[in-house]
Amino acid sequence: MSKRTRIHPVQFYLNDDEQYILEEKYRLSRMKSKSAFLRKMILYGFVYEVDYSHIRK
Repeated sequence: MSKRTRIHPVQFYLNDDEQYILEEKYRLSRMKSKSAFLRKMILYGFVYEVDYSHIRK
């Protein structure tokens, strides 16, 4: 098993409204990992999805 590169855990609490908003934004991002989603939001402030389906055809 490889050694983790991210060794600092972060924990925080949300109220119901904040939890709903987080889940909704995460769902809309279509990212597979909530941790990756949160890291991207912290570092860049936004996450967007690009639809390349027209190129694949």
